[in-house]
Amino acid sequence: MSGATFELKGADNEDSLRGVTLGMNGSNAVVLDEYAYMKPLVFEEIVLPMLSTSKGRTLFVGTPSGYNHFHDIFLKGQGGDPLWKSWQYKTIEHGYVDADEIEQARRNMDARTFSQEFEATFETVQNRAAYNFDRNIHLRTDAETSPMVYCGMDFNVDNMTAVKVFEYTDQTIHYSDEIRLSNSNTEEMAKEIINRWPEVKRVYPDSAGSARSTTSNRSDHQILRDFQFQVIAKKANPPVKDRLNALNRKLLNANGKIGMTVDPKCNYLIKDLEQCQRDKNGSLDKSDAALSHALDACSYLIDMKWPIERKVGRSIRW
Repeated sequence: MSGATFELKGADNEDSLRGVTLGMNGSNAVVLDEYAYMKPLVFEEIVLPMLSTSKGRTLFVGTPSGYNHFHDIFLKGQGGDPLWKSWQYKTIEHGYVDADEIEQARRNMDARTFSQEFEATFETVQNRAAYNFDRNIHLRTDAETSPMVYCGMDFNVDNMTAVKVFEYTDQTIHYSDEIRLSNSNTEEMAKEIINRWPEVKRVYPDSAGSARSTTSNRSDHQILRDFQFQVIAKKANPPVKDRLNALNRKLLNANGKIGMTVDPKCNYLIKDLEQCQRDKNGSLDKSDAALSHALDACSYLIDMKWPIERKVGRSIRW
């Protein structure tokens, strides 16, 4: 027995780390795992002062997430400061992950996310939510119809939005039309869909609609069912970052396949795809009330039918 003590602590509530929890116990090393997703103050204001007592060392481990504070730490180790060293290890190079697993990841991710997750690159796209959307590639006026036709929906009293989508046998999709209603409700939207898109029988809405309604004592999902729509939704919405990753993978995956196109008349959807931004946490910026409703309606459907697959469990090699 070496006599060493290992302690596992969470950084979600950074204040729980304050006091005598680290340095005062004689710690001489701290590992900050997935540091890119921690607040910078976890190290700067909490861990570093505590380690000063024991003159301890810190190992920052994680997957890049844009040019944030983790990137700043990495750059310190690439310079001439002898107190800092940094290395990049690519998952695709070291044999810990089987080749078929890597190829599956290429199919399951867009190119930017694959490069970040498997090649340890720092990526940025000026915080655009749909960073893979390019009107020169994704706008299409000659798309065919398909018997597989659905709609995605975002519930709001103002700017309630539905988008119509065709799915093809190769699982590519085409958003062909949109409905946007101001100062409205779910019943009015259901009637509008029946009037404009009578072929649409299946709706992929916001999962939160199962628990509440915009204007009624019935849930939004129940209102749609009362209008004879088949409602398909998860019990709870996934993390927004996962939903946006699924959207970007559908726009263009790591193998270069375009899985989604949009009719130019879908003005609100195109505007959202081009203008919606991520916030500092990588989620969807909702500060502009006029934006994101069509993007939400579009991506709820994508995430339900083609979600990002996550592996359960994780192995750590020392």
